[in-house]
Amino acid sequence: MDPREERIGLYGAAAILDVGAEEVIRLVEQGSLRSERDEEGVYSFVLSEVLELARERGTRDAGEEIFEGEVIGEDSHSSSRLPAVPFERYERLLQQGQDFKTRLEERTRQMEEIRKERDAARLEIDRLWEEIERLRLSEFQRELQEKTISTLEEEKKKLEEERERLIQERMKLLEEKSQLAEERTRLEAEIKVLKNRSFWSRLFGG
Repeated sequence: MDPREERIGLYGAAAILDVGAEEVIRLVEQGSLRSERDEEGVYSFVLSEVLELARERGTRDAGEEIFEGEVIGEDSHSSSRLPAVPFERYERLLQQGQDFKTRLEERTRQMEEIRKERDAARLEIDRLWEEIERLRLSEFQRELQEKTISTLEEEKKKLEEERERLIQERMKLLEEKSQLAEERTRLEAEIKVLKNRSFWSRLFGG
């Protein structure tokens, strides 16, 4: 079947052939009429093949209208039959229904793609936020490390300055201690001299 040819549904074929839907299915099973079925089991037929079969079966001429008040099907007293409508209008409505179904399926597919794109975008946004937070944390840790290093260097410098000051004070104290030791030695020598003079003075009565 050429997919570009106009297609109709089961009830459209039944209306053209002037039989019930069950008879159309029987014709399909007998091989008198070709059909296709979608995943939901809905029949579809090529309009030109249905019209050709209708001419072969001697049913209504393809251009003849079904007038208001007639009934589609074999049994005019069956409540399950639909009121007849003009043939061209009926086919147009069937085609519009098929077009609507096709558009609905396409819209559903587009919505599903949009939903997938939305979910993917949300995942990407979440990933980017996690990356931003990680970078912020890394930056904070780096700044903290730099501050810590800077603080330690300042403390080290202060300690070195304090150490230098203490060394200088120690040198001063050593110098003062040396001076005091020399002064003590000098004083002890003077005291010894004075004691000797006093001793000799008392000895000679002088």
